[in-house]
Amino acid sequence: MVYFRVDSNDVIAGGHVMRCIALASYLKKNGAKVQFLVADDNPVSVLKQYQMDYRVLNTDWKNLESDKNFVLNLLKSEKKSILIIDTYRVTKEYVEALAPFCKIVYLGSKPEYLGPLNLLINYSANIDYDFYRDSYDKKTQLLLGPGYAPLREEFQNRNHLYLANIKKVLLTSGNTDPDDFLETVLDTITAASISDQIIFEVVIGQMFKNKHKLHSKYDNNSHIVLLENVSSMSSLMEKCDLAISANGTTVYELSAMGIPTISFAMVDEQIKSAEALSKMDVVDYCGCSFIDKRKCARQILDRLIYYFNNNDQLIGLANRAHNLIDGNGCKKISNIIMNLEE
Repeated sequence: MVYFRVDSNDVIAGGHVMRCIALASYLKKNGAKVQFLVADDNPVSVLKQYQMDYRVLNTDWKNLESDKNFVLNLLKSEKKSILIIDTYRVTKEYVEALAPFCKIVYLGSKPEYLGPLNLLINYSANIDYDFYRDSYDKKTQLLLGPGYAPLREEFQNRNHLYLANIKKVLLTSGNTDPDDFLETVLDTITAASISDQIIFEVVIGQMFKNKHKLHSKYDNNSHIVLLENVSSMSSLMEKCDLAISANGTTVYELSAMGIPTISFAMVDEQIKSAEALSKMDVVDYCGCSFIDKRKCARQILDRLIYYFNNNDQLIGLANRAHNLIDGNGCKKISNIIMNLEE
């Protein structure tokens, strides 16, 4: 059995659960049994959507110690189990308590030594390779770099058709938008003349608290399409010429699709990765929405206008991103996880 300990809510970006679902789907396809362990009901709807088995622990997602005894007893009852942990709340003490009873995988970028892991996956563009090599011995396999991004099957082997100019733009912050940043971006863009030349497709995530504000403002705007319950992000992406996205898993999906992306950091943990991807010139990073959302929105508008007038730069950005992230991360990770059971 492969267990996934992961959460999502209006604080944690939904990308954590989605990347675990992507990996779980690949593992299931190759014969593994999987089950999600979640603190509360928040991720349940999406887990049901992807037909994933799950248990709600009814614990505090901020404190993994609150579920340690339950998870420990579960692992003791299951021989040769694997626990994949995908939360910033993980601690060395948590790993040490569970390690005698299972193989432990950490999926994430928390910059701390986390104890006796069997496998560590960090697909960030911002990696301190010396830290990992100095902190972990040979008992911990390390999968490091954007090539290991665990993306769903729909993002594999995709090639984008580039148009001569930008006609359609995708705008997304993932599953949540705690600071109402999408509203600020739309307010900023619609005040500019360029807004009449582009169709903006705006994804409203399942955990948006104030989606009614977007509907009341923009339902009657012919250049803005508000979308809820999107069943296929890849189908939506392939119709767009540019994306404006929070720098979570979606940025990696866009890169695999070959979609040029203007990004922003919606939470603190996205900043370093966004900056690193920007230095590699594979996304155009416009700052932190949660620090100064109006400044960030203005920078996004400036870059949108730039790419509208410089199509060759737009295509170059997309090609570099696609060359870095090929969409086959789940296959690479799954092969190693299946070998951990032996």
